[in-house]
Amino acid sequence: MSTIKLSKKDRKDMIQYINLQLAALGQPLFSKAIDDQLKNSNAKLISLTENLIKSFREKSRLLAGHQSPSDKRIQNFINDYLQDIEFPKSLSLPDNTFVLNQPGLARELSLPPNGNTFNNEYVSSYRVKQGILNNPAADKRTTKGTFHIVEGGLPVAFDKIEVPKIAFAHMLHAALNPSEELKTLPFTSLQEDQAKVMVSMLLRPVVLS
Repeated sequence: MSTIKLSKKDRKDMIQYINLQLAALGQPLFSKAIDDQLKNSNAKLISLTENLIKSFREKSRLLAGHQSPSDKRIQNFINDYLQDIEFPKSLSLPDNTFVLNQPGLARELSLPPNGNTFNNEYVSSYRVKQGILNNPAADKRTTKGTFHIVEGGLPVAFDKIEVPKIAFAHMLHAALNPSEELKTLPFTSLQEDQAKVMVSMLLRPVVLS
């Protein structure tokens, strides 16, 4: 459960920030404003940043395929780990994602601003007094007999199932290429024109000397 609480003004600012990032990705914005003030603020913000958004999109196009240092390390591991199997499909990390780069974004994206629920075949989410409650459709309290570990590396525990690398490659490909329905952002789920995008996390940790 997410329990980050935002003031009314902070929440409006967060919604505007999300819309700005959606605009930069070429995705539909949340258009059903929760009040007239927010609706006018959204229109003004997008108008003021139109040229900046166009510049960002062009830079993103030119840098297509260029990964952040963290993504590059993950991609290098995948390439190295699966180099001894034949898998014809791409296993590249997505490079056009909505980045969760500050606290509170995931919470706000979990539900539409003008609604209190979101449901698909995998999860049901609700707005409650304490924050956001996410209920997965298959919520198991144990991984015994179901948690599979790819062969190679450390020995596998007796209650786990060891699978070949090719099984991991197929599972990874499915995870990196979800259906349009699974990419639907709950934030825009109550409107006809919905944002469909994958989400990634890239938070900068606070370092104290």
